[in-house]
Amino acid sequence: MATSMTLTLKRKTLKNIDDDAGRWQHEGGTLFLKNRKVGKYATHRRVTFGGTDTKNTAMLTTTLFFKSRPPHNITLQGAHDFNSGNQIGSVSAASSAYSHFIGGQFKYFGSSDKLIITTT
Repeated sequence: MATSMTLTLKRKTLKNIDDDAGRWQHEGGTLFLKNRKVGKYATHRRVTFGGTDTKNTAMLTTTLFFKSRPPHNITLQGAHDFNSGNQIGSVSAASSAYSHFIGGQFKYFGSSDKLIITTT
């Protein structure tokens, strides 16, 4: 049976770092589940000249860090569309509390800051 989790990501920082091959974009912020703060997240995007720039897209990795010691986590990998702010991809890794999401899909909606993660 497929399960899902819906989170809201609220950005706190965004930094661009350009180099000869493209641009790194680093973002960090807070995770919310039903208006309750449940952790933090870190994202990096990579635009590569001659590869992703012509589609106005970036390779994406986001790790969600939940409030626990050490923090339970979920790592997402996929693509970011700069035109819409939307992202799609899959769960590549997770701690034991969230391991059932590994191999599942995610969608992030830039217009609402909503992230939906589903199992397969």
